[in-house]
Amino acid sequence: MEEAPKVFGYTREELLKLDPMVLRAIIRERAHHTIEVFLYRILAGKMKPPRDFGGVVRYLLEIWRERGLPMDAPDLQWAERMLRIAEAVERGETPKLETKPPESFTEEEMEVVEKLLYGRRSIRQWSPKPIPDEMIRMILKAGLMAPHGCNLCATRFLVLRDPEDQRLVQSDIPIENGVMIVVCQDMRIYRALGFDKAVPQNIYYDAAAAADHMLLMAHALGLGGVWLTHGKETERRLRERFDLPDYIETRCHIVVGWPAEAPIKPQRMKLDEVILEVS
Repeated sequence: MEEAPKVFGYTREELLKLDPMVLRAIIRERAHHTIEVFLYRILAGKMKPPRDFGGVVRYLLEIWRERGLPMDAPDLQWAERMLRIAEAVERGETPKLETKPPESFTEEEMEVVEKLLYGRRSIRQWSPKPIPDEMIRMILKAGLMAPHGCNLCATRFLVLRDPEDQRLVQSDIPIENGVMIVVCQDMRIYRALGFDKAVPQNIYYDAAAAADHMLLMAHALGLGGVWLTHGKETERRLRERFDLPDYIETRCHIVVGWPAEAPIKPQRMKLDEVILEVS
């Protein structure tokens, strides 16, 4: 009988006992690195499928199901879809993806894009008007959909509405009337896959990308927001107040609210001044 493969050093017995959130991250990462990164080159005729294409993901999903864990989450359904496509490729079929490549925006759509990207500015004063929960959820979803390294999806969010809670965060500006969103990360995932040592920079890039996406969504909703950072003392206070587990680490935070100011947007250098080389 063929010996079960180790995945990131974990035996089958260990995978059967592994924290489901970590196992789920391994499934996403392996679907990305063992199927997705090859798939589109294979379909373009630029390479042949690796041996046992999709085998690792099949093995992991079998373990997931053996543990009786649900398959209804979008990320797991995506992994299942990638596996089915890989299996079709293995059979010599040409699967229909039913997807389209990016298309140029119309002039009208580009006006909206430019309004979003070039019109956003930091707002540091907010009106005492409540923000609907649905708006906050839209902002959080934008952060969730931001790019993140290797499909780990380790970003988490702590939403602070109470001014007393917000005062736990050290800041050089007074936080009044806004909603604070603290960008956190589940470090179990980075550590379990060894990414905290292999690509530690991804930890900070992932958090920054999430914060940027949330600010863009806030701007599109007519809210004002600002991107801020904090240190270990703030992290300690938040951990104690909310009894955060030791594997949850805070990285940065944003504050959003209804604008009570209309600041002049800082301008940047000329584009030609920042291009180091034109090839």
